[in-house]
Amino acid sequence: MRETKDLASAGRKIRLVVCDLDGTLLNSQKEISNSNLDAIKEAGKKGVNVTICSGRVAPMLYFYVKKLALDIPFISSNGGAICSPLTFEALHQKPMPLDEARLLLEFCAHNKLDYCALGKDGGFFSRGGHCIERFERYNGIAAGDGFEGMPLYFFDERHENALQKPFNKMLIYNDTDLTAMEEYIKTRKALTYTFSDAAVMDVFASGIDKGYGLKELARVMGIAREEICAFGDYLNDIPMFREAGLAVAMGNACDEAKEAADIVTASNDDDGVAIALREYILA
Repeated sequence: MRETKDLASAGRKIRLVVCDLDGTLLNSQKEISNSNLDAIKEAGKKGVNVTICSGRVAPMLYFYVKKLALDIPFISSNGGAICSPLTFEALHQKPMPLDEARLLLEFCAHNKLDYCALGKDGGFFSRGGHCIERFERYNGIAAGDGFEGMPLYFFDERHENALQKPFNKMLIYNDTDLTAMEEYIKTRKALTYTFSDAAVMDVFASGIDKGYGLKELARVMGIAREEICAFGDYLNDIPMFREAGLAVAMGNACDEAKEAADIVTASNDDDGVAIALREYILA
């Protein structure tokens, strides 16, 4: 845990709540529960803005942004882009340098990894892997509620179709040992990486993490650090916790996230976001 603080006093200062999505605001069925939705609506009525900060790229967030009826910017690509909830255009972004992206794509192909490149125009995927499956699941969820899915493509032989425009991130799936991948990225000063779960490596432009994204959003909105509450469950949420006055880890969070938080709430399958909002911020 972080340094001991008066949680009731800290909760009263909160004007902005920022939630991770997978493993936090979403339950195991990738749904936002009615309890969480109701608590978020209550927060809005009390003048507390709520938004999301996700490792997902913007096209894979459309359904959830509309479900939440967000009216303030949201953070995508693990902090790499701050986007309008109306147009989904980036208000601020830091994409991967194309020359570095090309080298990384070639490394992945040479080592026969399962990988994809993601940006505002959709996702590009290696053939024969499982990487594309989670995006197909999202498209199924979106279509079930009448929303358009995320465009999905396969890389051409030299990745030229993906390299026509900058993209925000790459995902590399851990169906093999990723030690060599980590060592390679450490040699590239223009790139950085994290893990969004135990099986997925996320690669971005250097300097990008959720803390960077939250700090930029706070600057745009004129919100002070002590007025921000952040919810998360995994390693990539810890930089976001550092930029928040109140950090809440889910009951299902990894040990490192719990240690970095001020509060541990119930799990994502037990409406942990709603419980913490009502106990510490809406009370």
